[in-house]
Amino acid sequence: MGIINNIFGAILSVIFDAVSLITPLGALAIAIIIFTLVARILLTPLQLSSQRTSRGMSKIQPELLKIQNKYKGRKDQESQMKQSQEMQALYKKYKINPFAGCLPLIIQFPLIMGLFNVLRTPANYITKLGEEYTNIANIVMANVANYQDKLQSFQATIEATTRTKFDLTNTTQLGQYLSHLTTGQWNSFINSSGDASTQELLTNALNLKHQYENFLGFNVVDSPSALMSTQWWAILIPIVAGASTYIFTKLTMASNGQMQAAAADGQANPGESMMKTMNIVMPIMTGAFAYTMPIGLALYWIAGNVIMLVQQKIVNKMLEKQDAKIEAMLEKEREEARKNNKTYTKKVMKKVPIEKQPEAKTNQANSNEAPKTYTKKVIKKVPVQKKSEE
Repeated sequence: MGIINNIFGAILSVIFDAVSLITPLGALAIAIIIFTLVARILLTPLQLSSQRTSRGMSKIQPELLKIQNKYKGRKDQESQMKQSQEMQALYKKYKINPFAGCLPLIIQFPLIMGLFNVLRTPANYITKLGEEYTNIANIVMANVANYQDKLQSFQATIEATTRTKFDLTNTTQLGQYLSHLTTGQWNSFINSSGDASTQELLTNALNLKHQYENFLGFNVVDSPSALMSTQWWAILIPIVAGASTYIFTKLTMASNGQMQAAAADGQANPGESMMKTMNIVMPIMTGAFAYTMPIGLALYWIAGNVIMLVQQKIVNKMLEKQDAKIEAMLEKEREEARKNNKTYTKKVMKKVPIEKQPEAKTNQANSNEAPKTYTKKVIKKVPVQKKSEE
C-alpha cells in the first residue's frame, strides 16, 4: 500500500506545483479535481473491462436462466456438471469471461485505498504544501511559549483520527500534526498563543496556507460536521456527494440493461435486487462519510462521480459494437428456433363412427331394436411439426 500511496502522492504533488504557479488560491482543491481526472483516466481500462463483461452478461441472461431452469431441482453430480458445461459453452460462444467483471474491482480496491490515504493527508505527499507547514512549525516553535501544552487539547482527537503518534518537538512531525488542525482549532490555538504581536505573526504565517486550502469559502481540510456551528450550509457538501453517487449508480444500472434482459425471459433477475439495494445504500454511505471526513475527500467523490458520468457515456459508445454483435447472434438463434418450431397442417383420411337409426316398423318388438353403428371416411387437417434440417 505504501508504494501505491507514494505513486499517487507524487502525481498529486506535481499537479499541485503546476496549479500553485498559476494561482495559490484554491490550489489544493483544483489539484484534487485534476488529480481525480487523471486517476479516472488511469482506471479507464479496468472500468471498460468490467462494463464489457457486465453488459455481455446482461445480454445473455435469458439464455443463462433457461439453462438454470432446465436443471432446476436436479442436484445430482451429472446434472450439475452438464449445467456447468452448457453455461461455459455459452460464455465461450459469446466470448464472455464471467470472472473478468470481478478482477477490475479487486484491482481497483487497493488503488482506491491509496487515493483515500493520499487525500486524507495531502501535506504528507505534496512537497510544497508540506514545506509550508514545516515553515509554520518553525514559527510556532520559535515564538509560542509552551506550544506543546496549548496543542495538547487537540492531540487525542488528531492521533485517534490519523492513528499516528506525533513527536511535537520534531519540526517535520509538528508540521504534519499542524496540517490536521481544523479552522476552529487554528483559531483557538492562535487566540491562546500569546500577545497581539504573536497572534498577528501566526495569522500572517497562515495566510498562504489558507489560500492553498480555501475553496468556495470552505477549508478543504475541515469536515462539514466541524463547520455546522459556523457555516451550516456546509451540509450541502455531503448532500451533493450522496446525490451524485445516486445519479451515477442509477445511470450505470440502467445502462447495463439487466432488468430489460431479465424481462425478455419473463423471469426475475437475481442481480436486480442487489443493484437496487446498492443504489440506495451507496449514496447514503457516501453522504455519511462526506459529512465526517475532510471536504477534500468529498470533493474527490463529487468530481469523480461527475467525471465517471461522462466516462460512462464514452464507454457506452465504445461497447455499442459488442452489444450489436451479441444481439445479432441472439436474434439469429431466436429466428432459427422459430423456424424449427413452426407448425404446418396436412390432410388425412380418418374413419369415424356414425349411428344409423333403424327403420320404423309396425311391430312393437322390432321398434325396440338398438341402433346399428357404421363408419365412414372423412378428410381432416392435423398439425405437424417441420423437422429441422440436418
